[in-house]
Amino acid sequence: MSAPTNEDTTNRSQSLWLVITLALFVTLPWLERPFYSRGEPREALVAQSMLHTGNWISPPAYNGAVPSKPPFSHWLISLVSLPGGEVTEFTSRLPTAVAFILFSGAFYLFLARRVSSQSALVSSLILLGCAEWFRAGVSCRVDTILSTSLAGALLALFSWQERGRRGFPLLAALLISVAALTKGPIGVALPLAIFGLYELLVGEKSIRNVFRIGFRCAGIALPVIAVVSLWYIAGYLQRGDEFIDKIYYENFARLTSSMEDEPHKHSAFYLLGMLMVGVLPWTIPWLTSAVPAVRRIQGVRHGVVSRWRSATNLQRFSCVAAMFIFLFFCVPSSKRSVYILPAYPFIAFLAGELVVAWGVGQAKLLRVISSVIVWFAASVVIVACVGMVVPFRPELSGLSRSLLESLSPLRVGTLVVLSVVLGRRVRELEMKEPVQRLSFSLIGAVVVLSLVVVEPILYQMSPKRWLSSASFQQSVDLAKYEKFYSFGSESYASSFYLQKPFYTATAAGVPAGSLVFVEQRNIERLKSEVAPHVKEVARFSSGIEGAKKALVVVEVLP
Repeated sequence: MSAPTNEDTTNRSQSLWLVITLALFVTLPWLERPFYSRGEPREALVAQSMLHTGNWISPPAYNGAVPSKPPFSHWLISLVSLPGGEVTEFTSRLPTAVAFILFSGAFYLFLARRVSSQSALVSSLILLGCAEWFRAGVSCRVDTILSTSLAGALLALFSWQERGRRGFPLLAALLISVAALTKGPIGVALPLAIFGLYELLVGEKSIRNVFRIGFRCAGIALPVIAVVSLWYIAGYLQRGDEFIDKIYYENFARLTSSMEDEPHKHSAFYLLGMLMVGVLPWTIPWLTSAVPAVRRIQGVRHGVVSRWRSATNLQRFSCVAAMFIFLFFCVPSSKRSVYILPAYPFIAFLAGELVVAWGVGQAKLLRVISSVIVWFAASVVIVACVGMVVPFRPELSGLSRSLLESLSPLRVGTLVVLSVVLGRRVRELEMKEPVQRLSFSLIGAVVVLSLVVVEPILYQMSPKRWLSSASFQQSVDLAKYEKFYSFGSESYASSFYLQKPFYTATAAGVPAGSLVFVEQRNIERLKSEVAPHVKEVARFSSGIEGAKKALVVVEVLP
């Protein structure tokens, strides 16, 4: 590799700052939005419990249970929440956003040292424009911490192999430890299995080399396991068999598809479909390139072998990582789109390489697609603005009002400042390439749709405003009730905003004088199974979901 010139260094620096600014732009403005789903407040509740109880090993989660995930992400949330003394939506999402931003910059630098500047920039822009990756980067979930640490560990292992495997890969080991303390044993097994397979595919095909690779991976795994096991030992000493049961259920039972309730049960085609949607519109050049390639290939095996031999080491490594992660999560019956997030950086790189080559002869088509995306995003903004002042449709006007209510001064100021900085970065870099413009316009469309369409809907679905409203405070005297329960589904968001520990109502019964949060569709089942006499004291309906999903608060009567 030739030494970079001053011009190359300047372009690389400008591209790096563009990527970082974009990462800030797609994360910081979204950290304040209220919780609406089950997953985010569930994780925030664990950090909230850490601060309230001082238990940083295995604090009581919802219903007093052992948390379903290891505590690394909760440690980060608790640490950034310490200065303010409480866990908020902003502090609960901040660690995820920081991991997202740091990885974006590191990913670009990693590629810029190994491929062309255009391919590195386009790959980074593609990754930032993937809707699933963007959504995970602004959520209080463990998935982004896991994905960035796991993908970062794989990149560090590849770099270590490039250097001739000299010394101990400390950075890779640290990132693997983070992944293991974020999601469990899979954080150790998955990156080392991928690296070992790659080493075998590109190295000598012999039993001796298999053992050599195994010892090499074991040399990385053993110190990691020694460090991570300290938390597992502390958790067992604190919670006993309950802790072991939770670890088995969340890791081994899930992997072997032996979970009793079989959550998120889907076929492998579900993951494939979610992946194809998650990387739109970059599936288009893949498909258009695959059809003529298949026609030229004389036999699938010959085609795969020839492509593998002509690929660079980084392309081979990315193929192995992306395919292994996808196929690995096809095995268990429990499947979610976020499970394959660690594959997205490698998919983005492969897409960037393909799109740069594909776009050479498709410049006019790329300009047309970019224009369509820009005009579509602009039309969404115009319709939203019209809905704010012209109430020609109640649904549109309601969403527009929700958009105005969700835009706090801090969010507006952040968007304005980052937009100005981003515009300056784009002018400095002079992004004239059609592929770059398409990538950039796609990120803009994702941000616009999130702000103008998704954000108002989620804002209406969150119970935050209702729980803090005067009508709720007048209807429910919280100090009067000793215990709070939920039935049918967990009320994670209500527990978080009320800062009250919630318990699950069971057939054993609920004491009289307790509050139960239950959806309208489950009230009759609550009466028949738990408490025959209840009195409704408050009700929340988002206006987006059906009446059957309205959240009802009832008091259990004697």
